[in-house]
Amino acid sequence: MRVSVGKWTKHKLMLENERLASFLPDTQYLNRTSLNTMLDKYNQIMVKPCNGFQGRGIIQISSLSNEQFVLHIERSETLINGKENIYDYLKENHFPRNRHRYIVQQRIPLATINNNPFDVRVMVQRKKDSLEWAVTGKLARVAANNFIVTNAAKAILSVENAIEISLVNNENIKDIVTDLEEVSLLIAGQLANSYTKKRVYGIDLGIDTEGKVWIIEANLTPAVSMFKLLNDGSYETIKSYKRG
Repeated sequence: MRVSVGKWTKHKLMLENERLASFLPDTQYLNRTSLNTMLDKYNQIMVKPCNGFQGRGIIQISSLSNEQFVLHIERSETLINGKENIYDYLKENHFPRNRHRYIVQQRIPLATINNNPFDVRVMVQRKKDSLEWAVTGKLARVAANNFIVTNAAKAILSVENAIEISLVNNENIKDIVTDLEEVSLLIAGQLANSYTKKRVYGIDLGIDTEGKVWIIEANLTPAVSMFKLLNDGSYETIKSYKRG
């Protein structure tokens, strides 16, 4: 039986692992009730299509005073009055007419570099005749000005450099990098139980200002061309693993 590759399914699969659960943001399947519940719990939330890619369709909702909310989509912002009006606005203006599934998620407070959030992509792969997973590359992506997602990246940096120049409490850079790699390997091992033929994952992780690692997404068909920009040999390693 084929297992869905959507964000909601992968979130539930990861949640089954107790060690991974502490790295996952609060996430619910989106409907009117769950949207209102999450808005009551958090000042900022994210709405994401289950089968979206490259950051498309992601919406950040921020709570202001007096029952006002700002919807941030790519570079644009829209002000909505009244929590009860948000779901209808999204349904009318941003949800496709053909039925798509969405999740609603606690916003991860990503650390920033010059006021722009950054996240981390970790490549985890195994060779054709091996069950052993390995980290084959990692990099940091800095979001373009006024963007809420890093898919529109203004810079690609090494993870160590990004942490060093960011607002992260970076006294223990090595410990943060170790956490990033260990969480990524745990995710690959957990998802391999369901996606048995997969040999590569692109794990997107966030780091908050305290240095805590958060799971953003596990990509089953990750793009790798961005690793060329690092010139650290990781692109060649990734391609080598892909060949087998």
